[in-house]
Amino acid sequence: MIWKIAFRNLVKNGRRSVTTALAIGVGGLAALLLGGFVTSIWYGVQTSMIQDQGNLQIYRNGYLEFGAANPEDYTIPDWSAAIALIKADEALARDITVITPRIDLAGIAGNAATGNSKTFIGQGVVAADLDRMRQWDGWAIGQPGTPTGLPADPAADKVVVGLGMARMLGVCEALAVPDCKDAPDAGAGREADPAAAEYTDLVAGDAELAGLTEQGTGLPQLNLMAATTEGVPNIIRVEIAAARAQAVRALDNAFVMLPFDQARALVFDGSPEATAIMIQLTSPDRAEAVKTRIQGLLTDAGMDLSAYHFTEVDPTFTRIFGMFAFIFAVVSAVLALVIVFTIFNTVSMTVVERVKEIGTIRAMGFRRGFVGRLFLAESALTGLFGAALALAMGIGLSRMINAAGVQWTPPSNATPLTVQLMVLENPVFALSVALFLILIAVAAAIWPTFRASRLNIVESLQRG
Repeated sequence: MIWKIAFRNLVKNGRRSVTTALAIGVGGLAALLLGGFVTSIWYGVQTSMIQDQGNLQIYRNGYLEFGAANPEDYTIPDWSAAIALIKADEALARDITVITPRIDLAGIAGNAATGNSKTFIGQGVVAADLDRMRQWDGWAIGQPGTPTGLPADPAADKVVVGLGMARMLGVCEALAVPDCKDAPDAGAGREADPAAAEYTDLVAGDAELAGLTEQGTGLPQLNLMAATTEGVPNIIRVEIAAARAQAVRALDNAFVMLPFDQARALVFDGSPEATAIMIQLTSPDRAEAVKTRIQGLLTDAGMDLSAYHFTEVDPTFTRIFGMFAFIFAVVSAVLALVIVFTIFNTVSMTVVERVKEIGTIRAMGFRRGFVGRLFLAESALTGLFGAALALAMGIGLSRMINAAGVQWTPPSNATPLTVQLMVLENPVFALSVALFLILIAVAAAIWPTFRASRLNIVESLQRG
């Protein structure tokens, strides 16, 4: 009966009830949209990183702490044996989709045709394996990665560079890269320096190095120099097959992706070594269990290797999500305060206007508890209507924004990301917001309700 009376009271004060429910709904809408965006960050950033790095990675013990300064002492000496050991375990067969080695390297890249050179950060990968990894969509969010652009032949002498790297090397025009412009000739308009003639003739005569032979493929050539594990400089000449924008601008300006065999020839002189082993899993929920199992296999085999979750290797995801989670918490706290004061003000005004009604109810024999429950029931219904309104508007507006394909570029990113507001895709979060709205609506009405229940019957009837 109390809920029926509470509903009738809300209808009787329809304008105030609608205004209050709308205020709750708008606050809930903001929380839902921001939470949906944070949810998309949670799934989207992880998906991108797993597509490029795998769920798990295996390194030589000590690499993460000291390998950057002395990488030759922390390579995996026989990566094929470690991969064979993991593949032979039947318990892991259903969990692992891709397991592949990777070589991390750095050096100097030069384009003899343009005279440009730059330090580079490179990866040697098995193209077929990495292309399979980039199709991973473990959370079914519809975010497939782009192919590497490397040829499937592991012995091919073609590489892929970042879009910024292509621009700095002056190969945008040669590769016909859209939205990429080569730097103007720094020497245009200058008078020739006679003292430099002998050097000009030397470079012009080196047709092979510049990649200008008539029998060439037409692709710009790149000379990569790096130090081998013995500390001896080594150079290979490759062709640039494509330029692909990388997610982070700093990486985009220095990135070179090589076939695994080419990277091994450059850094390890063909020896069976690798920097890391990447492991991609069918289900991301199995990462911790698989990691424990793999670590046990490596330890039992006496291998000086350790398995890590990708977040342990690269803290980017933890930092990005932590930032957005903090923003969401602050915004939610502000919205909660607004809703609390709105409900508090509404119930307080209702109590003032319904003093005579409260006195009449008490005079009819109803106890103070009934009056308190009545006002709390009205607040709960108001919160329920506001929560329902927030859910309806949140789902509808998120669908519209997702369909519009709005894009944004995160800080330090070279490429924009499509905005996805995952509201209905995270039902636990959506229902939690709705329940939170109802709870704070009730909590905000506690003090005014307490005051209403304590009104004196005679004074209430006289004041009315």
